[in-house]
Amino acid sequence: MVWSALAAAALTLLGAPLAVAQPSVGTTWLCRPGMVDNPCELPSGTTDLLTGAVTPDRPATDADRPVDCFYVYPTVSNQISLHGDPVAAPEYRSIAEFQAARFSSMCRVFAPVYREVPLAGLGPGLLGAGSLFDTGYADVLAAWNDYLAHDNDGRGVVFIGHSQGTMMLRKLIREQVDPDPALRDRVVGAFLMGGNVTTARDSTTGGDFADLPLCTQPGQDGCVVAYSTEIAPIPSIFGDSELDLLSGAMGLPHGPGYQVACTDPAVLAGDDSPVGLTIPSAPFAPGGINLLLAYTAFPDALPTSPSAWTTSRGQGTGRCVDPDGFHRYHIDLTVPEAINELPLANTHLADINWGLDRLVDIAQRQTRTWLAAH
Repeated sequence: MVWSALAAAALTLLGAPLAVAQPSVGTTWLCRPGMVDNPCELPSGTTDLLTGAVTPDRPATDADRPVDCFYVYPTVSNQISLHGDPVAAPEYRSIAEFQAARFSSMCRVFAPVYREVPLAGLGPGLLGAGSLFDTGYADVLAAWNDYLAHDNDGRGVVFIGHSQGTMMLRKLIREQVDPDPALRDRVVGAFLMGGNVTTARDSTTGGDFADLPLCTQPGQDGCVVAYSTEIAPIPSIFGDSELDLLSGAMGLPHGPGYQVACTDPAVLAGDDSPVGLTIPSAPFAPGGINLLLAYTAFPDALPTSPSAWTTSRGQGTGRCVDPDGFHRYHIDLTVPEAINELPLANTHLADINWGLDRLVDIAQRQTRTWLAAH
C-alpha cells in the first residue's frame, strides 16, 4: 500500500491523469452461489510441501454450507485511476481465489465488485482525499442491502475482509449491523484482517463496535477475528492506532484512545501447531499484487504443486505482540523460508493465507455454536 501511494504521487507529479469512476448500475457480483466459473469455488485438493502430504479434493455440498460468507476484497486493482471500474477484473478474481475460496467449504460466498481506490489512487486517498473511499463504500452498502433483500433469508453470516476490504466492512458493520440487534444476531463471525480494527484500550469493544466484541475463546460466535502479521517488529502503517492513516481516511475510530486489535488464531482454534502459507497453485493475475507477491517470496517462487492448493514448506507459530505500540501478530518461523516484508507494510499480503485452514476451522467452530443457538 505504501509503494502504491508513492507510485500515485509520482504519477501526479508527472502529470498523468487519474481516471474518474464509472457509474455502477445495480450489484455486480464477483462471487455468488450458482455462478458459472465462480472464483470463490475451487477444488479443495492440497499439497503440503513440508510433509509431502496430499489431501484429495472433497466437493462441498449444500449441507456443508449452512451459513453465508460476505467477502470484500483488498486493494488489488491495476487501473491507473481514482476508482476501479465495476467489472470483475482478473486481479479481483485472483484475490477472491486466494482469500475467499477456501471458505466455500463451509459457507455460500457472496462477494460484490466495488469501485475500490486502486493501487495508483491510494496516495490521494490516504493523504487527505478520504471522500474517494465513499464511492466504494456505497457499492458495498448497496450489495449488502441487495444480499439481505434477496439471498439471506435469516441465515447466519461470516464477514471476511482484508486491507481496504476490511476498512469497508468496519464501516458497514459499525453503521449497519452492530447497532441493529436483529442483524447483529445473524453475525456468525467477522474476519477483518489487515485493516487496523480498533477497540478501546484493554477492551474487546469500544472502538469500531459497541457490541460486537473481539473473539477470545474457541467456538465463540458473534465476534471479530482481526490482526496484521509481521516477522520483524518494524514500524508500519499497521498496528498502531495513533499512526493510522487508513482509518482516518474513512472516518473510522483511531488515535491515542484506541488500540488496534490482535486476536490470536491459535487460541481461537485451540491448536498452536505450526502453520504455513496456503495459496492457490495457479499463478496470480498479472499486475501490481502479482509483483509484490513475487517480491515477498524472492529469491524463491511462490509455493505451487499439481494440487489446486499448496501449503508452503516454511512454517511457524505466532503470538500477539505490542512492540513500541504496534499491536500485531508476530510469526516465529520454525521451518525457515524466504518471506520478505514490504516496506511499512510488514507481511501484509500473508495476513489471511498464513494459517488459512486454521481461520476456516475457526469459522466452522463459530458456525456450530451459532446454529446450536438458532
